[in-house]
Amino acid sequence: MMMKNILIVIGVIFIFGCNQHKTKKMNEANTVNSKAEIAPKIGTVVLVLGEQNPEYSKEQVLELSRAIDPMVDTFDGYYGRKMIFGIENPKLMGDAVYYRDIESFEKATEIELKSETCLKFFATMLPESNLTKMLIGSPVYISPKKQEKVGVVEVALFKAKPEFTKEEITKSAIAINPILKKLDGFISRKLAVTTDGQWMDILYWSSLEKAKSALAVVMKSEVCKTFFEMTDEANSEFIHFDIAIDTEQ
Repeated sequence: MMMKNILIVIGVIFIFGCNQHKTKKMNEANTVNSKAEIAPKIGTVVLVLGEQNPEYSKEQVLELSRAIDPMVDTFDGYYGRKMIFGIENPKLMGDAVYYRDIESFEKATEIELKSETCLKFFATMLPESNLTKMLIGSPVYISPKKQEKVGVVEVALFKAKPEFTKEEITKSAIAINPILKKLDGFISRKLAVTTDGQWMDILYWSSLEKAKSALAVVMKSEVCKTFFEMTDEANSEFIHFDIAIDTEQ
C-alpha cells in the first residue's frame, strides 16, 4: 500500500499531474502583438522537471517512457511531448507536454493514474527532490516552427518584478522575436505563464553551441536588456536540455 501511495505521489508530480493539482481554467492567451502568431491548437503547456531515480539507468528510463507513448498518443487533445535530460545537470529529467486545453490535460491525468505502465514510468523520478517542478501554463506566444531538427531545448523560468503587469512582460518578451529569428540555429519559441505568474520561455535550437552563441548576442541587445530588467533574478532559472524522445506534433 505504501509503495502504491509513493507511485501516486510521483504520478502527481510527473508529466500528467492529478486531481489534487487541477488548476482553474487557464485565462485566454494574451494577444498583445501576437494573436496571429499563436498556434491555434496548443492551449495548455505542461512542463515537468525532476531528479532521475538512481535505481534506474537512463536506458531503463527511456524504455519505460517509450512504453507509455502508444496509449497517450490516442488521447483527445494531446499534441505530444519532448522528453528532456539536463545538459549541465545530468540528474535533471523531464517533459514539455502540449495539450489543446486544460480539460484535455485533466482527462489525460485521470487515465494516466489508472495505468500500471504509467506508474512504472513515474517511479523513474524521485518523489521528493529540490529539482522537482510541475508548471501548467497558458501560451501567450508560439512562433512558427522552422523545418529543422531540434537539437537542444532551452528553458528560462522566471517571475516578473511586482511593478510590471502580465501585459507589459508579454509585450517586452515578444519584442525580442525579430532578434531571435535572425540568429543562426534558432528554430522556435513557446512563451507561457501559469495562473500564479510563473513564466516559461521554451526555445528550440539546432545545437547547444548555437544556443550559447545566440545568448552572447542577445545579452548585448538593448531590447533584450529591457526585457531582462523586468524579471526577478532571484526567481529565475536558465537550463539547457538534450532531447531523448520527441513526439510533438
